[in-house]
Formats: sequence, C-alpha cells, structure tokens
Amino acid sequence: MLGVHPADLFILAGLDVPSDLAPCAAPAGSILDHFVKTALRLPIEQREQLLGAARSMPLEEPAAPIVREPDRFPYGPGAVIVRLLRNRNLDSLNSAKMVYRLAGIGPLSAATINVVGLGRKELSPELLSGFATVLSYRVEDLAALIDIELPHAFSPADTASRQVAELIWEARHLSADQLHALQQKLVPAA
Repeated sequence: MLGVHPADLFILAGLDVPSDLAPCAAPAGSILDHFVKTALRLPIEQREQLLGAARSMPLEEPAAPIVREPDRFPYGPGAVIVRLLRNRNLDSLNSAKMVYRLAGIGPLSAATINVVGLGRKELSPELLSGFATVLSYRVEDLAALIDIELPHAFSPADTASRQVAELIWEARHLSADQLHALQQKLVPAA
C-alpha cells in the first residue's frame, strides 16, 4: 500500500475532494513558512511532539467562508501535483517555499508552481523529487501515480523533511492563529 491519503485519492482520480476531506482553514500565509523553518531545526523528539500536538488541535470554524482560487488547471501530471499541494492547504507561494525548505530545490517562484500546474513547465525528475518530499510520497510512488517515468532511483528524503511533510499534512486544518499558538507552545524561544 502506498499510504495515499483518502483525500488524495480523489485528486489522483481527477475528482473534486469532498468538503469533509478538504482543508478547512484558509491558507496560513507566511506563518506556515516560519513554522516549517522552526520545525526543521528541532530535534526528532520535539518534531514528534509538535506532530502530536497538531493532530490534537480542535478544528476551528472559519469566521468567514473560505474563498479558494477556482481550479484552472487542465488534467495532467503538473495539475495533479498542484492539486495535491492545495490539498495540503499550500497556495502557490507556500508550495514554492516548501519545495525549497524541505527538498532544497529552488528557490522557485509562485509563478513557477502555476506553470507546472498548467503543464507549461516539464516536471524534471529533480523537481518531481522535490514535490514528492513536500507531499510525503516516495518519488518513485508519486511518479507511478501520475504516470511519469524516472531515469534513475532517488534517495529518500531525510528524517526531518519527512516529519515536517507529515506535519504540513496535519496542519492543513489549522488556522494561522493555531499554527502560531502551536509553535509558541512547544518552542517559545523560536
């Protein structure tokens, strides 16, 4: 079993994610980047505590309805990648930052993420590897899921990147205020 989240299965099938499986907070903005930078510097045990705390946080009702960008991407490998990123509540800017933070690829721009989604930029093996790290997939598994051939094997992501990618998944329901509170609770000096 590939360990695909049920919400991701809808995206991989070209379907809309049902509202009960979709992220329920507005994209977190710049606090997410700061949160990820902090999490990457923590020892393994503290990242595990942070992950547990994120899982236990209650879901907040948004003050106003969440307005999401309309999906303008045609179906194809790049569009699937961008939809998977959005399923982690990552907009184009945070997606670019996360590929850089977790996989060391880039820095990329938000526009680059958009042209990947539109199919105007080829998914090189290295770029696919970066997306796989952020999405918490093995690159070979992600390539198989979106029907892309890889010319060679890739090393797995390091422990910190894998844990933080899992943390991004768990934080997809958290508001910016909740992320800030979570970060302050576990790492007050950050």
